[in-house]
Amino acid sequence: MKFAPNILKAFLINLCFIGIIFASESCPSISPKIAGDNPVEQVDAILNDIVCSFIKLQSSDGTKLASTLNLTKKKILPYIDLEYFTEMALYSYWDQLELRERKIFERDIKSSLIEEYVGILSGFTHWEDIQISINENYTQSENTANIKVSISLKNDITSVTLKLIRKNRWKIYDLDYQTISIVDMEKMGYDSKIKRRGIKKLIEKMLSRS
Repeated sequence: MKFAPNILKAFLINLCFIGIIFASESCPSISPKIAGDNPVEQVDAILNDIVCSFIKLQSSDGTKLASTLNLTKKKILPYIDLEYFTEMALYSYWDQLELRERKIFERDIKSSLIEEYVGILSGFTHWEDIQISINENYTQSENTANIKVSISLKNDITSVTLKLIRKNRWKIYDLDYQTISIVDMEKMGYDSKIKRRGIKKLIEKMLSRS
């Protein structure tokens, strides 16, 4: 994921910031498990849960790296559909892979996400400056939904689209930021690596890093 650090940071920042305007009045947050099943209600609950957890962590230990890592694994990754993210990123290569190989790519994406998340989260302190607006007029097609969000930070406004998929529950699998999709960026990265090395060699390299 090193080839798209800015996009990943946008993904992280918006995941964490979307619920912040509600957090001061709604902490402790409602668990997504008991929130409504509407995609907007789930996004609101998911992101409030993330934000409230990091506010509590920051007040208790100043968001130390190890604590941030643990909270990222507990409060962020469970809300991302890593399997579907990986399937979309591998695209035409997905059907060529055995189950074990698919899990290797999924683990590679998970490790990269953690690496990008923790450093940014542990260093951020300006929670009070964030304002957000979730557009309730979302689009849905069968088990997928797109939700538009506007984020304001010190007069800078960013618009993103969160993409969700529902299997047993709604989870985030992609984010469009300034017309750029994280999945598409990851797809291009893997496609380039596979064409240079071959898919088996790339898998061997990923295994050597684990």
